[in-house]
Amino acid sequence: MPAVASLSPPAPGPAASRRRRFSPASASLRRAASGGGSSWRGERRLMSELERTVTAGAAERVIRGYVGTKSERAALAALSRLLMDSDPLAVPFYEAVTQARWFKWSSIHAAAVAALLEANGRADESRSLIADSAGRLESTAELALFYCDLMAAFSSRGLKRRAMDFYAQLRAMPTPLAGGGKTYMAMIKSLCMLGLAAEAEEALREMVALGYQPDAFQFGLVAKCYGKAGQLAEMERVIASMSEAGIRLGTGAANIVLSCYSACREHGKMLAWLKKMRKLRVAPTTKAYNFVLNSCPTVVSMARELGPSLPLSAAQLVRKLKSASPWPAEVEVVQELLAASSVLNKAMVWSETEVKLNLHGFSITSAYVLMLQWVDAVRGGRALPLEVSVVCGVGKHSDVRGEPKVRELAQEVLSRMGSPLRLSARNKGRLVAKRDRVKQWLATEWTSVVPEDSTDQSPNASNKQPFLPKLLRKLGQFFSSFVSVSI
Repeated sequence: MPAVASLSPPAPGPAASRRRRFSPASASLRRAASGGGSSWRGERRLMSELERTVTAGAAERVIRGYVGTKSERAALAALSRLLMDSDPLAVPFYEAVTQARWFKWSSIHAAAVAALLEANGRADESRSLIADSAGRLESTAELALFYCDLMAAFSSRGLKRRAMDFYAQLRAMPTPLAGGGKTYMAMIKSLCMLGLAAEAEEALREMVALGYQPDAFQFGLVAKCYGKAGQLAEMERVIASMSEAGIRLGTGAANIVLSCYSACREHGKMLAWLKKMRKLRVAPTTKAYNFVLNSCPTVVSMARELGPSLPLSAAQLVRKLKSASPWPAEVEVVQELLAASSVLNKAMVWSETEVKLNLHGFSITSAYVLMLQWVDAVRGGRALPLEVSVVCGVGKHSDVRGEPKVRELAQEVLSRMGSPLRLSARNKGRLVAKRDRVKQWLATEWTSVVPEDSTDQSPNASNKQPFLPKLLRKLGQFFSSFVSVSI
C-alpha cells in the first residue's frame, strides 16, 4: 500500500477561515443531496460536522470516524464528491480511505488526488503519490490505464502541460499499447478532454488498424472535440466514418452534432440534420430539443421577454417567426421540431386519472414551445381524465437564483391563455386544475394581446404592454399561491 502519511492538509488558519474553506463542498453536497437518500443524508451530516471543526486534527478525527463507520459505497461517494468540489479535505479523506479494511486501490481516485495536490501547489506530494501508485501496479496494462486517468484528471484542472507529460510517457510504451482496446478508449477520452481532436482521431484510427472495435461513444467524443473547436467539416467526417465502420447512428451522436451546430447557429445544417434523423428514425430527445431551440434567437427572445405579442399557440408561433425572424431557416427548424412528437410524448403522461406535462430538464425556451405543443395535444386528444397538471419544479436544479424561471414562464403563458391551472397548495412546483374547468377553457379561443401582424422589433417593444393588465396578471400569479387546490 502506498505511503500516504504525507498527504495531511495544510495547517489551518482561524476558525472563520476554516469554515469558509469547507463551504463550497458543503453547498455542492447539499445540492446533490436534494433528491434524498440515506447516503446523501450521511454526507450532509459529515459536512455539517466538518464546518464546525477548528483544527486539522479535529477534521481528521471526524473523517476517520465517518470512514470507519460507513460502508465502502458511502465513503467512496463522499470522497468523489470532495474531489469534484476541489475541497482540500479530499486529501486526508483519501488517506483515511486507504487505511480502511475494505480498501481497494483505484486508479481514478489516485489520479484525482494527485491532480488536486498539484493544483494546490503541493507538487512534491503529488509526484510521490504517483510514484507510489505506479510502483504497486503489476502489469504494463494497468500502468497504461493509470497514465490515461492521470491525463484526464490533470487536464480537468487545467494542468495541460503535466497531462501532456503523461501522454508522452504513455506513447513511450511499446505499441500496440498494453491493455488493448480498453487502453485506447481511455486514451481517446483523455485526449478529447485536452482538446486534442487530431491526436484523438489518430488514436481512433490506430485502434481500428490493430483490430480493436471502437463503439459509437469513441466516435462521438472525437466528433464533439472537433465541433467544440468550430471544425464542423472534420466533425461531419468523423460522424460519417461511423457508418463506414458499421455503427448505426444513435441519439448520442445525433445530439453531439446538433449541439455543435447550435453553438455555431448553423440553422441550415441543423434543419438538414433533423430531417436526416427523421429519415433514419432517430427521434429527437430532450437534449436535442434544448440544443436546437436555444440556438433560435427569435424564440429565445420571445420566451425571455414575454412581450404583449407573445404567440399562444404553435400555429401563431410559426406565423410570427415567418414575419419577424431575420433568419430564414429558424422557422423551418422550429416547424421540424413541432412535427416530431417524441419529446412531447416522453414529457407527457396521459393516464386514467390525470394528464400531466413534466417540464423538468427543459430550458425556458424549450418549456415555452413544449407548452404550446402540449395545449394543442390536449385540445385534440381523447377524453380528459379527472385532473390536468403541469409540473415545472421550484428551481432547485437551476443555475439562476430567485424566482423559478420555468415556473414563472408556465404561470405567465397559461394565465394569458385564460387557463384555470393554478399552483397546488401542497406542491409549489405544480400547476393543477380539475377536468370540468379545463374543458371549459379548451372550448374558448385565446390570442396575443397585440395583433399577430405586429412586427415591432424595437428594443422597447416588450415594454409597451398596458400597465394595468400587466399589474393585474402579476397580482393574480402572486395570490394564486395562497389558493388551496385539492390534489
